[in-house]
Amino acid sequence: MNAFKKFLLQEVILIIVIVIFSLIVFQTILKSYYIPEFWMLLGVISVLTGFFHYSQLQIQEKQGSKFTNRFMMFSGIKMMIYLALITSYSFLNPSKAASFLISFFVLYILFTTFEIIHIINYIKKK
Repeated sequence: MNAFKKFLLQEVILIIVIVIFSLIVFQTILKSYYIPEFWMLLGVISVLTGFFHYSQLQIQEKQGSKFTNRFMMFSGIKMMIYLALITSYSFLNPSKAASFLISFFVLYILFTTFEIIHIINYIKKK
């Protein structure tokens, strides 16, 4: 599965860029907004993105006609997992909720954009 290996390599590069940028920003400009859970959040989002992308590629190869339905299903499942994570954290740590939500939103936008670009490129090649 060359498409997934390419995706995984580029996801690792994206993670490295995010880590470097985050270390710089959280040590300088946004020092007061740093939350240690950011790294856990980065890990969870990157693992879920990789897992669901792999699943979507498998479906596209085996059952191309069901891709749209499965894509929507996977997106819904991811959203429910993310919602549970956000809600749990916000209730358990209300003082850090704003920083957590902003961090989540930025990571979500980055990884979702990255994944959608890869899916579109993969479908165009087929």
